Order: sequence, then C-alpha cells, then structure tokens
Amino acid sequence: MEAHGLSLHHFEVLSSLRAAGGSMRVHQLCADLGDVPSSLSRRLDRMTEAGLVTRAATPSAEDARAVTVSITREGRELWRDANITFRGVLQRHFAQSLTDTDIVALTRVLGKL
Repeated sequence: MEAHGLSLHHFEVLSSLRAAGGSMRVHQLCADLGDVPSSLSRRLDRMTEAGLVTRAATPSAEDARAVTVSITREGRELWRDANITFRGVLQRHFAQSLTDTDIVALTRVLGKL
C-alpha cells in the first residue's frame, strides 16, 4: 500500500465502498469495518481532503443526520492499482504456501462466516 501512498486503513474503506457499489451510509461503513464513528470520521476527513471520497448529507425519516460516503473516480483508480499490489502480496506471503486442498477448505470455512 505504501507504494501507492495509501494506508491499509484507507484501502479498507475504499474496498468496502467498492464492494457496496461505490457508496454507503457512514453507519453501515462503521459496521462493515468494525470501527467507531469518531475514528472513521477522522479517517474520512483525510480521505476527503485527498480526493478519494465525498460525503453528502442523506437524511431519512429514520435518521435525520445520515451521511453517505461515495468513492471518487480518483479513489477508484487508486484502489484498483493498490488492489493489484495487495493481491500480489497476499499471493507471495500467504496463498503460495497453501495447497489446492487447503484453499478449498478455507473457502468452505470462510463461506460460513
């Protein structure tokens, strides 16, 4: 991630947003990341300043203070490049040591979570 100027925490935010189709509400993002709102808010401040995400008020009847976070084009491009690096690192340091049987077993076990 460092090669892309992206922290792992920021990569995780971008990954969650990508998996959700590009945007999600802050409370959902907190749940996805297992983070507390104040910590995520500071992270989103830095990511907004860097042009990786945008935030917009999206009030609803259930939550008048709701905010939706969206990944920007720059954020998508940076995530794409960093994801290639991330997958390569995983392959070299983790998956390389596993047999096909190990991978099938892990896939089955992780699929239950």
